[in-house]
Order: sequence, then C-alpha cells, then structure tokens
Amino acid sequence: MSQHLLIAPAWLGRSGLWTLDAKGRRKAVDAEDIGLSDELADRLESWMDTFDGIYEEDDEARSRFPDAVEQLAWEAEGVAIAEAARAELGAAWTVTTDLNGWQEMTKP
Repeated sequence: MSQHLLIAPAWLGRSGLWTLDAKGRRKAVDAEDIGLSDELADRLESWMDTFDGIYEEDDEARSRFPDAVEQLAWEAEGVAIAEAARAELGAAWTVTTDLNGWQEMTKP
C-alpha cells in the first residue's frame, strides 16, 4: 500500500510535512519519522524558517512575502524539496504539495 506525503507549510514550529490517511486526514510528521536524509531535513527546515519569517503573529492576514519574486523563489524551492523527497522515498510513496493553502488561512 502506497503512503502519501504532503508538503504544506503551517505556522511556527511545524515541519511542513504531513502524512495523509485513507480519508485524507493530515498527521504532522518530521523528516526523520519517514526516513528522509539529514540533508533534506535541513533543507526543509531552512525552507520552513523562511516561511516562519513572514508570519505576522498580531495580524495573520498581513502575513505575506515581501514581493512576488521572493514568494515564487520560495514556492520553487518547495517543489524542488518535493522532488527530492520523491527520489529518497521511492515508489512506495506519493508526494504532493500545497504551497498556497496558507494564504487561505490569512484571508480576513
């Protein structure tokens, strides 16, 4: 049975990694929990640190990247991380991304 990994950022202190059960429910996991390399875990942590850096705790609706170029670069890195995770995990895993869902959380 294939396992499903979702890469989707969430605010402060989350790894951005989720496994999905058969009903699509998310469970937060760490890179080590699913067997990703230390190198990829460090890359993911750096990517999430960038995301955490835009968080406006006092007003989540203001949480945005400074400009479109920075957001696109961050999204491209997320896609690259997903590709690296696919390569490391192999055919037993499906790896998907949701790199824009966080914007729904910030809508007033």
